[in-house]
Amino acid sequence: MKNKIYIIDGKTYLSHINDEVHLYGLLHQLAFLAGRIKDEEDVFHVLGAAKRYGEIAEEKFQGWGIPGRYLVFGDPKDLKDLMAKELAEATPVPVEEPKPKKYKDEYIIPGYGFRMLVGDIHHLIVLYYSLARRLSEAETEKDFLRLKKKAGGYEKVLKKLFRSLGLPEDSNAAQDVLEESIIRRHNLVRLEDVEEPQDEGDLEGDEVWSD
Repeated sequence: MKNKIYIIDGKTYLSHINDEVHLYGLLHQLAFLAGRIKDEEDVFHVLGAAKRYGEIAEEKFQGWGIPGRYLVFGDPKDLKDLMAKELAEATPVPVEEPKPKKYKDEYIIPGYGFRMLVGDIHHLIVLYYSLARRLSEAETEKDFLRLKKKAGGYEKVLKKLFRSLGLPEDSNAAQDVLEESIIRRHNLVRLEDVEEPQDEGDLEGDEVWSD
């Protein structure tokens, strides 16, 4: 995968964006509910929400096809099959053609950008499961009070998450804003906007995957 750039289908890319937005919404809502626990009824409400959100997150994760080894070891080599499924190596447009071929809603994404995209999704999963696990393990009033105190600072966590995703802190994480941010963060380029194919010299200084 060294010195290669890839094309990601627009539907696949937007599917990843939608999943990130959905996970962010679940995490935000769960933190919001946990931070406002006042009585036992609230506790059961939060636990019920955590269970439902956990099922949604697990269903989405199973659909992504991310290898379990990658979650444990973080080795980019374990993403080869996933890359083969979702990405296509960009092919330079032949010089003979008068105009470069235009692609609709497709992006060029560097190998390291794809790894960052998977990493961002993984980070959201970890944040969600961490909070859900604490909720599911809480049994006493002291446990819930401790959890409420910790969840009460969710705004700081969200600000840090916003910064990691390249979002303005005053953003409402609307899908179009998140999409623009991730396009910048992962150095995505619309294939239809590329006038000349990149050569290997254009990749100098970039972080790339190697076999």
